[in-house]
Amino acid sequence: MTILWRPQMSLGNALIDGDHRYLIALINTVELALRTAAERDALATALDQLVIYTHDHFDREERLMRAIRYPAYEEHRRSHRDLTARLVDIRAAIEAVPTGAAPKDEIDRLIELLRSWLLDHVLKEDLLLKPALAGYPENFAG
Repeated sequence: MTILWRPQMSLGNALIDGDHRYLIALINTVELALRTAAERDALATALDQLVIYTHDHFDREERLMRAIRYPAYEEHRRSHRDLTARLVDIRAAIEAVPTGAAPKDEIDRLIELLRSWLLDHVLKEDLLLKPALAGYPENFAG
């Protein structure tokens, strides 16, 4: 099932909200590639894009947190490192699945890992930034 952007996911910052929307699109692309037994190259490309964009997004988010002097910056930064490591593990698990040969329950498990990886972070940790960003323009980039 495709992840859809919902207004309650918004932090009120165009840069970070745009990043989150794109991360959702990338996860949806990985899911589609897994469910349709896409060519290994297509899946690898989607995973590469997800890993690279995640790194870039975390850099932008951390720069923004430093600019607003977010009190939980260090804790959030550590969370980003943990999330990056989890993403690398998830990627390795997905790449270990033979193309077109994975049982549906294994594909479902891997997709759920990806979904919870993103949504748990956005809906639990990133939303804590919303009050701190409230006093800044929507297009504030740090």
